[in-house]
Amino acid sequence: MSTPRSSPAPDLVAHQPPPRGDGGLAVTITHLELTPADWTRRGTPPAIDVDIVRAPKPTAAFYLRLYDRVGRPWLWYERRLYGHDELTALLNRPDHEVHVARHDGALVGYFELDGEEIAFFGLTPEFIGRRIGPWLLDRAIERGLARGAARLVLNTNTLDHPRALETYCKAGFRIVRREVRELQDPRVLWPDIYRWPPK
Repeated sequence: MSTPRSSPAPDLVAHQPPPRGDGGLAVTITHLELTPADWTRRGTPPAIDVDIVRAPKPTAAFYLRLYDRVGRPWLWYERRLYGHDELTALLNRPDHEVHVARHDGALVGYFELDGEEIAFFGLTPEFIGRRIGPWLLDRAIERGLARGAARLVLNTNTLDHPRALETYCKAGFRIVRREVRELQDPRVLWPDIYRWPPK
């Protein structure tokens, strides 16, 4: 029996550039959208039991633990910039939902819906590569459309998993635009958290 990985394999983050001295980080962001007619269900049930439960009224601390466990390898940091009250208000808006996937109590991943947007979606490192991603994406799309959305939107960028864009396109999302942005590098802002090189 193999031991689950606690961090992504080095080749999964090899595409991320090293930190720059000026603290900047250039990324290309791809914006996508999906209509119900374009949705291609791809995910087969995973080989392990995965339960998905909506988190009712998630606290900021609970949410940031999810966000960190899933997003740290991909340098997610935007939600860290929110104040406690601001993040709590966002999480508890009527059109906002957080759905958490677990296997035997272990965090598998989560998806976050905000209006018509799949705001965040991902797996923890130890469950990457086990054919759970497409199945969980189907569940996110299914829930998003069930809420009455005429379309769903999301974005991915060049720091994310190397196959993220391909996975979204295979599910039926189409690219609507791309933009290049200069972000703050979390590896410079919080070097004790976003260690470089990754281990």
